Amino acid sequence: MEKSATLQEVADLTSRGMGVDPDADALVYRWPKVERRIPGWLWQGRMQGAKSRVQLPRPDLWNGRLLIGGTPAVRGERSLDGVLGDIALQDGYAFATCDKATPSLVLRDPNRSMAEWLPVYKALTEQARELVTEVYGEKSRYTYIAGLSNGGYVTRRMLEEYPQLFDGGVEWEGVFWHPTRRHLLTTLPEWVMDYPVFLNWRGDYTLTERRQAHERLLSTGLAAVSEPFWNDYFMVYWVVSLWLYGRNLDRQWQPFAVQWSNDWLRDPSFIGKYPWAERRQEIATEIDKIANTGCIGKPLLSVAGNWDCLIPFQNHAQAYAELVAFQGRAAWHRLYEIEAGNHVDAMLRGKRQGQQPVQPFFEAALHHLEAWVEEGILPPRAGKYTRIEEFTGMQLYSKF
Repeated sequence: MEKSATLQEVADLTSRGMGVDPDADALVYRWPKVERRIPGWLWQGRMQGAKSRVQLPRPDLWNGRLLIGGTPAVRGERSLDGVLGDIALQDGYAFATCDKATPSLVLRDPNRSMAEWLPVYKALTEQARELVTEVYGEKSRYTYIAGLSNGGYVTRRMLEEYPQLFDGGVEWEGVFWHPTRRHLLTTLPEWVMDYPVFLNWRGDYTLTERRQAHERLLSTGLAAVSEPFWNDYFMVYWVVSLWLYGRNLDRQWQPFAVQWSNDWLRDPSFIGKYPWAERRQEIATEIDKIANTGCIGKPLLSVAGNWDCLIPFQNHAQAYAELVAFQGRAAWHRLYEIEAGNHVDAMLRGKRQGQQPVQPFFEAALHHLEAWVEEGILPPRAGKYTRIEEFTGMQLYSKF
């Protein structure tokens, strides 16, 4: 079989053969089981400016399917290796990912936009489909998309805008953007201002002020039981996310134009005083460019933890489910609320404290999607799930 010059034969496509990428290791509580080598071919290149890769198992290992991976945050094209890649490859999928063309701090440039992600993923999907045909001599029988966080957002948007490319999707904690609903730029300012008051960092706040700050933190969607983890998310996500997305979406507010400062982790008031309510109309035009519509054209399964300390369940997962229902597409959607699930499984390593990893539910949801699309077997009912055993009885690479 002839292969294009851009294809490299690889003895093992899994992380056991390719090495563990730090971006990927930062996302998983435990690395999924890798039980065997998966030889095949690797394509690496750029699509619409995005670093991209397509992994293609040997023909006798291929399951006839193609999976497009939606990468989280602003991480690289290998960031899904542990969350999804090793699992998909062992299941026989051809697997394609990219860095969305906006890795690291690219979005600090207000001339770049999250709106770039959709054409990037359209090009990636089309390239991956061509490679599947080239390597296997036939088209994939089914094409799915799955992603988490910003990649979950991408999954939703691709099923909204390009449903003809896919047979269905699975998203984990997708970020929700809508001009009239709560989104990151309406919650992060309140968190970064109220959390230091609640903990009395300055030392002179009254008990009443601290209690009121705590009440505001809860009113913006944070779960009371997730309080032990707020400091970790403040230091790692809240402040830098406010600066990065604020700089990108509201370039006219002067404090966002300033370069990042680690001093904000001690006193975030410089950017935390962002008057989001006053500026909501000003940024509506930018939000409209990336807004979710809820008009999914193919089946979608969503999993999200209800202890999420970055994109709270009610503001993102539940709000999106409501939008899908409003658009008359509820029959194609299931939302699974995972009890005690947080945003980043890897952050459970040193401080589990009642939390549970969400990854097994994500893996199981992909199998439920396959059964729904390919065999007409309805997936589990939407609702809250406390244990993975309630959600599936199948063997999972990510369950220990």
